[in-house]
Amino acid sequence: MGVVHTIDYVVIGLYVLAMLGIGVASTFFAKDRDDFLLAGRRLKFPLFFGCMAAMAVGGAVTVGGAQRGYKVGIAGLWVGGSLGLGLIVLGLLISSKLAKLRALSINEVIERNYGTSARMLGAVLTIIYTVSLTVVQVIAMGSILALIFPGLTEQTAMIISGAVVVFYTFLGGMWAVTMTDIVQFVIKTLGIIILVPIFLVLSKAHGDVPTLMSQLPAEHWDPWSLGFSGTLYWILLYVPGLVIGQDIWQRMFTARNEKIARTGTILAGVYSIIYGLAAVLLGMAVLAVGATPAEPSQTFALGVELFLPPGIAGLLLAAALAASMSVASGTILACSTVIYNDVYLRLLRGERSSGVEAAADDRVALGSSAVQRDLDASASGARGKDGHVARDVWINRGIALLIGVLVIALSLVIKDIFRALDLAYGFLSGCVFVPVVAAFFLRRVSPKAGLLALLLSAIGVAGSMVFGESGQAKALLGPDAAADWVIGGNYPIMVGMAIGVVVYAVVTALDPNKVAPNTEVDEAELEQLPPADADSEAAGAATATSEGRVPEGRDPEGRA
Repeated sequence: MGVVHTIDYVVIGLYVLAMLGIGVASTFFAKDRDDFLLAGRRLKFPLFFGCMAAMAVGGAVTVGGAQRGYKVGIAGLWVGGSLGLGLIVLGLLISSKLAKLRALSINEVIERNYGTSARMLGAVLTIIYTVSLTVVQVIAMGSILALIFPGLTEQTAMIISGAVVVFYTFLGGMWAVTMTDIVQFVIKTLGIIILVPIFLVLSKAHGDVPTLMSQLPAEHWDPWSLGFSGTLYWILLYVPGLVIGQDIWQRMFTARNEKIARTGTILAGVYSIIYGLAAVLLGMAVLAVGATPAEPSQTFALGVELFLPPGIAGLLLAAALAASMSVASGTILACSTVIYNDVYLRLLRGERSSGVEAAADDRVALGSSAVQRDLDASASGARGKDGHVARDVWINRGIALLIGVLVIALSLVIKDIFRALDLAYGFLSGCVFVPVVAAFFLRRVSPKAGLLALLLSAIGVAGSMVFGESGQAKALLGPDAAADWVIGGNYPIMVGMAIGVVVYAVVTALDPNKVAPNTEVDEAELEQLPPADADSEAAGAATATSEGRVPEGRDPEGRA
């Protein structure tokens, strides 16, 4: 396919060099683990919005959206639309509470309410989600790069493009992700949202494209053509997953304050819907002019070749790479954070990382004085860890590198964007959503209910997928009905969520040892690494407490 001209190679080459250069430059900013994992928790609105928007729309919305537009028409918007809706729901419902947490991972919230065992199980499910979602992006990058360089196989292209992302994420962490995301946000906005609609209108090489598109079959203009079940699938897949996704939460933790987190997240949701529409329209235009991609995943690149002139085509291909790189770097970092924060720190070092308050099982078993002693010891230990800062950054880098290598290897095996995507969000939406959201909205929670809901819903999701992929499903249900049970079918997510709701409700009703939900952190107890005066602030709070004075803005129990 003669999609690229010399000027396109120059544009794409400059883009890749810029990403690598930013990764090297970012090493000077990543001085401690909050810098490496959360960009120092100090992003203002323009940076935060651009990064959240870049994080939200990746290869699934760009390459996958064009593919869905080609196959099902405007109903393909439910891919990007559900992502956007999930961000809007997150922004409206719990973004302010999340911004106050100053945590590192979603599983800290799980431990505060449901205990250490629940945190470990949540960590496993989160790792499955982040690894699978990164695989989606590497597959998408490989398909684009293989088209740009016809001499490369898709497998080689996956290795090269994946290595670029791993390189700059390994060096600069969240600062590298932040700075590359801003560049990628600008390129994606210019390329996909602005230039794609313009050139679809102006392109005459294949006839009057808007007129041809208007002559597509009626079902291609029906947003409900997937039917109730098909539409519900995308909503169930994405909306709960976006509300509780580790990658999205970790990005939210980088905001400077609650207002920035809330407004930036809602507007990023709107951006995702607009972006998804542009990608879908490109796929529909490919069908309208009678072109046929060699592989479904090549629909986007074929549209670029058909409708965009040299130079602009290179920018659009760079935009598609940017979309996947944004998400891939964020999810690699999210996965490495979970392994570092919830496995390495919690299990190997035995720390309640980021000032985590007593877990739910501890709060049930211990009196308030014992809990306070635990918190005091945790805070004291936190103040003594300054010597480990540089080592912690390198530990995070090493974990990110290993995750990157694993993801590239899995991408070579799976090769299917939507299969990996379904696996990612299937476990997240089907297993983790119910107990996490319950902790934010219920007045009393049961630690046993949260743990059992996580465990049994995970078994339900995995069991449904195994059943669907087996020959027994087709034999018992028939080919059409069995399709709802496979990876990518509706039922695994619905089974997981149903089990989660029932188990959580029943166990909560029967459990006499319910506790008050804990989704806020006493910031006086936090290990705040980035500010230079963090230790003096903690010391001041400790002095005030020892003198019998309550820090300003808190009640006698330490609640904000």
